[in-house]
Amino acid sequence: MGKYTGSQCMVCHSVFKDDDDIVVCPDCGTPYHRSCWETNGRCINDYLHASGGSWMQQQQHARTAIGGAVCPKCSFVNAPDARQCSACGTILKEEQEQNQVRIPLPGGNTIYFNAADPCCGMSPEDKMEDERLGDVASFVRSNTLYYIPLFKRFRDSRRKLSMNLSCALFPHLYFAYRKMWGMALLSTLILLVSSLPYMLLGMLTTLTTKEFMDTLVSTYGADAASMFDGLTAFLQAHESLLETLNVPMYLAGIGVRLLFCLFGNHMYYRFVLGKVGRIRRQSPTDAIRSRLLEAEGGTSLLNILGCIGIYYALIFAVYLVLVMVFM
Repeated sequence: MGKYTGSQCMVCHSVFKDDDDIVVCPDCGTPYHRSCWETNGRCINDYLHASGGSWMQQQQHARTAIGGAVCPKCSFVNAPDARQCSACGTILKEEQEQNQVRIPLPGGNTIYFNAADPCCGMSPEDKMEDERLGDVASFVRSNTLYYIPLFKRFRDSRRKLSMNLSCALFPHLYFAYRKMWGMALLSTLILLVSSLPYMLLGMLTTLTTKEFMDTLVSTYGADAASMFDGLTAFLQAHESLLETLNVPMYLAGIGVRLLFCLFGNHMYYRFVLGKVGRIRRQSPTDAIRSRLLEAEGGTSLLNILGCIGIYYALIFAVYLVLVMVFM
């Protein structure tokens, strides 16, 4: 690969290829296709001649400004993504490992970091407020590639907003999965209360259907036909109130989900820092701290199953209490 490869001829504006016949101006070093030089008859970089400048120096400055790769052997400044030096062929970057992530930055710069690195290329000794980044990453453990850069943004910008669709759709399950049991139980209660008018209206519809009564009588006998009369009468007496509350309560539930969507990640950020700080204060040795971070951090699929069980147990409890009160 020649050192002019990838640059443009200033006459035809075509990009130079490795096998092009190239000549350069003896005064400023500007490269041209031989045919373009012969057709034009002179160098068109007059301003470089007047200032005593160099085309190569100009290109070097331009590439340096966008993070060009400097050859360790000949100091030639290559394009930012060059794998080998265009001037001398020295290898600049080994092929990136399969588990490394390439992130393009504004201005043409590029950074790489190992996707398996829980600190995402940052030092474990960096501070995430009062806690070590290494401890925070050890506690998060799952999906640090997403959470550690996000936590850094929370720390640096002091902003709390971000998007968490899982927290919007299933907030109680998200919090349980991340071992935030306080928020998991609170969000479960909020979802249950916001859907309560709809549930009670559905119960009333079921109790007043002929199919339900026929099934009840065929299963428990004729005396069972009046088993739910008290509950049915209660729900019918409050049917208009339930219908009035149904839509506002549903919209309130949507509003709470939206808040969880926007602030759920920041809630997790504060939860992580609080837990890591408590573990740090309670741990007399690094070994104990590491074990506690591993035990109390991370995620749990069993917590999701437990939260689902709690949700349906609460629904069953509501139905059971109503039945017992009005039978």
